[in-house]
Amino acid sequence: MSTILLDAQGQEVEQLAVVPRRVRLSRAALDRFADVAGVDSPAPQVLASSGSLDNLGDRLGSLDREPGAPVTDDPVAPEVGESDLDEVLAASGLVADGVPTEEGRAVLTVWHAPVLAVELEMLVSLRRGKVRVRSWHRNLDDWVVCLSTADGHAFELSWLSADDWWLELGRAAYVDTRTLSAATLDEPLPDVVETPWDLLLATGEAVERRRLELLDQMVSDYSGMTLAGDSTQVLETADDPDVRRWHEQLESASRGRLHAAVMGRSARGRPGAGIVEWVLFHDGWRALTPFARDGWNMVRIERTSVVDLPRELAVRAAEVTS
Repeated sequence: MSTILLDAQGQEVEQLAVVPRRVRLSRAALDRFADVAGVDSPAPQVLASSGSLDNLGDRLGSLDREPGAPVTDDPVAPEVGESDLDEVLAASGLVADGVPTEEGRAVLTVWHAPVLAVELEMLVSLRRGKVRVRSWHRNLDDWVVCLSTADGHAFELSWLSADDWWLELGRAAYVDTRTLSAATLDEPLPDVVETPWDLLLATGEAVERRRLELLDQMVSDYSGMTLAGDSTQVLETADDPDVRRWHEQLESASRGRLHAAVMGRSARGRPGAGIVEWVLFHDGWRALTPFARDGWNMVRIERTSVVDLPRELAVRAAEVTS
């Protein structure tokens, strides 16, 4: 059975072959594009989101939550006046003669009626300042539409084939670690650390409040429960002094964090969501994965990279759509 795409007026939209494009639009141009098509602009929803960076994220680095400059050094298209908006949209191939093109209608249809959605939010502390980037992705059939912004004024709109989606997901999480701001503690962490969740939260709170004298007692209360090693197959019980140092470093040396949510519906129509949480250090990303051990809530802090993000998200997507 083939899928029929409908626009906001209920008219069938021809399913075009996906020709990958990437365009820069101002907030005003993006709003104008949606207005011409008679649908809601995606910009307000993206800007109003808060993800879940205000809970765990606040325990893993003192980063500003205000929008800033893009993480990359790519130039941002300058703001244009309202009289030039239609010209900008026409040059982007989204609007022609005051109405959306077939490609433009397809982009908005995928955005407003996806079967699978991925929303990424990233905070990073760079030498030139603290930045927050949001990148939302929508999938329907062979189409993927992505909308990203770092300052809420300049947006990057792209569309591509679902077969190439993994490249875009990896690109969204890429940060040049050479540009990160300095950290007071910057010793390498083990590749894998498994520690009690409550201990991670408690020590993070203590470091944030500069109550370092509490760390030894906190670690002692969970003595012998933290494991570490080069892989999940080779883990050994860590000594309390090492555990204390790692937990202090997790709070003070983290330079960024990533929150990704995968949303979809199962075959029975039930909505579901899967979450990926990463923390950034000078030697790269660490994935945070909750699990249970002997009745305790634990978290695995494991080295990872941007090439692993599509796989992690694919696993979550399979869970929410199965």
